[in-house]
Amino acid sequence: MLSLRPESIRAALAALALLAAPVMAQTPATERTAPSESPVVSTPSAPAATGPATQESSSTAPVAQDAPVAAPASESSSAEGTGDELMEDSATPPPGFTGVYGQVTDAQTKETLIEATVKVVTGAQKSVLTDVDGNYKLALPPGKYDLRVFYDVYEGRRITGVIVEQGKATKLDVQLSADAGAVQEVVVEAHADRRAEGALLQERKKAAAVSDAISSQEISRTPDSSASDAVKRVVSATVVDGRFVLLRGLGGRYSVTLLNGALLPSPEPDEPSVPLDIFPTNLLANLNVVKSYTPDLPGTFGGGALLIETNSYPSKFEFKPRITFAGNTESTFRQRNTQPGSFAELLGFPGADRRLPSEVPTSGPLKADQAVDAGRAFPDIWSARRQTSLPAIGLGASMGDTLRFGNQRLGYLASVNYGRREGVQLADTQDMFEESQGTFKSSDPAKTELGSDAVSLNGLVNASYQFSRDNELTLFSLYTRGTESRTLTVAGYSENDESNFEGTRLQFISRSLSFNQLRGFHRLSILNDAEVDWQANYSRVDRSEPDTRDTTYYIRDGVRIFRDQPGSGDRYFADLTEQSTGATLNLTVPFQGVRLKVGGLGQLSFRHFDSRRFRFDYLPGTGNPDAVRLPPEELFASDLIGRNVGVFEDTRLEDGYNAYLGIYSGYALADAQPLEKLRVVAGARYEVSQQKLTAKSDYNITSAKPKVGDKLYSDVLPTANVVYALTPELNLRLGYSYTLARPTFRELAPFSFYDLVRRRSVTGNENLVETRVHNGDLRAEWFPGENEVLAASVFAKSFSNPIERVIATVSGGDITYKNAEGATAYGLELEARTSLGRLTPVLNDFRLAANLTLIRSQVLLGDGAQGSATSTERPLQGQSPYVVNVNLGYDHKETGTEVALLYNVYGERISEAGITPLPDVYERPFHRVDVAVSQKLAGNLQLKLTGSNLLNSPVVLRQGGLDLVKYRPGISFSAQLGWSL
Repeated sequence: MLSLRPESIRAALAALALLAAPVMAQTPATERTAPSESPVVSTPSAPAATGPATQESSSTAPVAQDAPVAAPASESSSAEGTGDELMEDSATPPPGFTGVYGQVTDAQTKETLIEATVKVVTGAQKSVLTDVDGNYKLALPPGKYDLRVFYDVYEGRRITGVIVEQGKATKLDVQLSADAGAVQEVVVEAHADRRAEGALLQERKKAAAVSDAISSQEISRTPDSSASDAVKRVVSATVVDGRFVLLRGLGGRYSVTLLNGALLPSPEPDEPSVPLDIFPTNLLANLNVVKSYTPDLPGTFGGGALLIETNSYPSKFEFKPRITFAGNTESTFRQRNTQPGSFAELLGFPGADRRLPSEVPTSGPLKADQAVDAGRAFPDIWSARRQTSLPAIGLGASMGDTLRFGNQRLGYLASVNYGRREGVQLADTQDMFEESQGTFKSSDPAKTELGSDAVSLNGLVNASYQFSRDNELTLFSLYTRGTESRTLTVAGYSENDESNFEGTRLQFISRSLSFNQLRGFHRLSILNDAEVDWQANYSRVDRSEPDTRDTTYYIRDGVRIFRDQPGSGDRYFADLTEQSTGATLNLTVPFQGVRLKVGGLGQLSFRHFDSRRFRFDYLPGTGNPDAVRLPPEELFASDLIGRNVGVFEDTRLEDGYNAYLGIYSGYALADAQPLEKLRVVAGARYEVSQQKLTAKSDYNITSAKPKVGDKLYSDVLPTANVVYALTPELNLRLGYSYTLARPTFRELAPFSFYDLVRRRSVTGNENLVETRVHNGDLRAEWFPGENEVLAASVFAKSFSNPIERVIATVSGGDITYKNAEGATAYGLELEARTSLGRLTPVLNDFRLAANLTLIRSQVLLGDGAQGSATSTERPLQGQSPYVVNVNLGYDHKETGTEVALLYNVYGERISEAGITPLPDVYERPFHRVDVAVSQKLAGNLQLKLTGSNLLNSPVVLRQGGLDLVKYRPGISFSAQLGWSL
C-alpha cells in the first residue's frame, strides 16, 4: 500500500534530489533560504548573520566538512551552572508571559547569536531558536526546569534549577564561549521570514526607498480572501470594483505590478491594472508598496509599485489542508438570476455549448447564404432562469519541505485552491439630463438584478536548489483561473421611447493567468565577492467571453414587444490572449563605503484581441406581425429563422486588434554611506519603449481600412533617495524621481464596448500619449519596538499629460480616455502600530494599528478643454481625498485566541469626469467594518470565523445630487477549518 506519511514523502524526494544533484566539491556550509543583501563571514569568536532566521526553522547552521563541533547533547562539552547564576531582574518583562526569556550572546564579543537553540532537558520537552537579535521566548507552565543552550562551534551550556512562577517572566541571558577546537571560519546566513510582520518592518527600516507592506501574518488576522481585499489595508491604497488597486489615489496606468520581481500582465481588456482578486491570500507571503522610486524598478511609476511575493518553501515538512464555508445576507438562500451551464463550469472551464457553432465561418464574416444554418446552430437560450443561491465553499491544501544533503539543499512548496460562490446584487440606476439651462432632471429610472456564479481554481509550485552558499536556482510556476457566470435583468422606464422596458444579459467570462519564472543567484569570487541575480519569465493571460446575449423588450399596454435595435437580439464573442516574456540581470559590486548596482531589463508583450457580433433581427412583413410579442426563445426558434428572423454579422473594424509593447532598459545606482548615519542611494534608468497597435478585424463587414498606431519613447529617469538615521530606530527619508505612465492597449484601442447597466459605450483613443511625473517624498519613521512603528510622510507629484476616463457624449453618456494638460497632487500619510500594553499591563494582549492618508489633487485642463469640461478645476479622476484604516487586535497566546476588528473608509472620488453641462460623477465614501476570530484547537486544528462589511454600507455613484447607481453588497460571513501537519 502506498504510504503518504511525511517520512515517506521526505525519503522519496531526497532520493530524487540526490540522483539529480551534480557532484560538487564541498564548500563552507550555509543556512540560506534566499540571496542575502549583505553576506557576512564570521569566525567562532564573532558569529553573525544577515537576517532573522525563518520562523519555523528547527535546525542550526551546519559547519564545514570534518570540522569538530561541540555536540549539543554531550555533557562533557557543556559548562555547568545554576539558574541563579545567569538570571537577571527585568524591569520590562514581556507582557502577559509565563516562562523563560532572554538573549544568547558571544562571551567575548557580546554579539548576539542567531538561531542558537534553547532546549528544555528536564521538566518538559520543548525548544526554541533565538531570533535576529539573539532573543528567545520559551513559554512554560510553572515549575522547575533544566535548560541546555547550544550553538555550532560554541561550547554548549547547561543551566539547572530554573524556576518559573505563574504570571511571571523569568529572564535568562546566556553567554557562550567559542569552542577552541572548532573550525576557524564558518559562514552563517539566513533570510528573514517575509511572511512575518516583524521581519517586514525590519526590512522597511533598512530599505533604500519609502515603502509600506502587509505580511501574510497580518493578512491571516483579517477576513480578506484575496490580494484585492488585503491590499486596501496598506497605507493610502484603495480598491476599485473589488479588484483594481489605486496607490495614493492613482489608477493602474500610474503603477506597475511585479510578481516575484517580474512584470505581470493583466487579463482584463478594459482596465489598465492587474485584477488582484485572482490571487488568493493563502498564496501570498506579503504585499509591498514602494512609494519612492529607485532605478532598479520599471519606469512606470506614479502612485507606486506593487510588489507581490508568493510563499516560499518552509524549513521543515508541513501539510496544511483547509475548508471554508461562507454566506452573504444579500445572496445566500435567496432566489437569484441564473443561466444554464455545464459540469465543466463547476471546475472553472467554459462549457462546449458556449463555443461559436461550427456552422459559423472562421475565415471571414458570416455571409447571407450561411446565415440560416448558422442562426439555427446557436443555442436557443436568451432568458434568465431562477434558482436559490447556495453558500460559498473553498477547498485548499499546501505541502512543502526543505531537504538537506550535506552543504546542499532542496526546498519545495506546492499549493492548490478551489472556490465557488454565488451572489445577488440588487441596484437602482438612473441617468441625468439637462431639463433647462442649469436645471437637471433624472431619466430612465431602472432596477437591475445581477445573479452571479463565480469559480476560482489555482495552483502554485515553488522549488529551489542551493548548490552552495554562492549558487542557488529557483523555479516558480503559478496557474490561476476564474470564471463568472453573470445573469443580469433590467426593468425601468425609457424617456425617449415613453414606455417601460425590460432587458436581459446572459454573460460568461473566463480569465486565466499562467506565470513561469526561473531565478538565479550567484556570488562571484572576484570584484569583492560581487553578486549576480537574474530572472527569466514567460507568462500568458487569456480572457474569453463566449456568447454574451442581450435582449430588450418594450412594455406597452401590458404587452411585451421585442425592441428591434442594436443592443437587442445581439450575441457577442470575445477572446483576448497576451503573451509576455522577458528577463532581468543585476550585478552588485561592493566597494569600500559604496555598493554599485547595475542591470537591465527586456520585456516583450504581444496581445491579440478578437471579437464578433451577431444580430438576430426581426424581419417585418415576412408573415407573422405578432412574432415580436413572442418571448425570445420562441421568437428566435429554429423554424422562424429565415422567415420572421434574420441573422447578420455586425462585426466592425475596431472589434479586433493586435498590439505589441517592447521595453528595453538599463540602469545604474550607487548605494553610499558617506557618514555613519547618512545613506544616499542615487542613480538613473534609461528606458526605451515601443507600442504598436493595429485595429483590424478579420470579420469586419465594412470597407474601412485598418488603423495603425506606432509610438516610440525613450526616457531618462533620474532618482535619488537619502536616508538619515537619527537613531538606530528613527529614520528620516527624502526621495525624488522623474518617472512615466504609459497608456494601456485598451485605452489606445478604438474598440467600443456596450455597458448594459449604464446603457452607454466605452471607447479607446489612439491619440493618447504617455504621462511624465515628478515625484517627491519626505518621511520620518520610528520603530520603538517589535512589530511597532510610527511614521509620518508628505509627498508631492506633478503630472504632464495625465490620462483620464471622461464622458464623451452628453446624450448617451459614452466614455472615452483623454490626456489633460497637467495635474498636481500632494498629500500626508500618518501610520501607527503599537501594543496597548504601553498604556497598562491589563491591555498587554491588545494591539492597535491605524493609518490616515490626506490627498489633494488638481487637474489642469488647458484652453482646449475648457469649453467641454464641466469643471474648470477638479481632482484627478479616481483620486480619494482621504483614506482611513483602523485595526484593533487581541492575541492571547496561552489559549490560542486571536480577534481583529477592522475599519476602512475612503473619501468620495471622481468615477467619470463630466462634460458640459453634465456634472462629474463621484463614487461616494464606503465605510467598511470587518471582524475576524481565530482559535487554535486540539490536534493542530485552527478555526477562523469572519464577518465582512458589517455595516452593509451601500455603493453609490452620484452625479450632482442624483444617485445614478446604488446597491448594497451585503454582510458576508465565513468559517474556515484548517489543519497543520
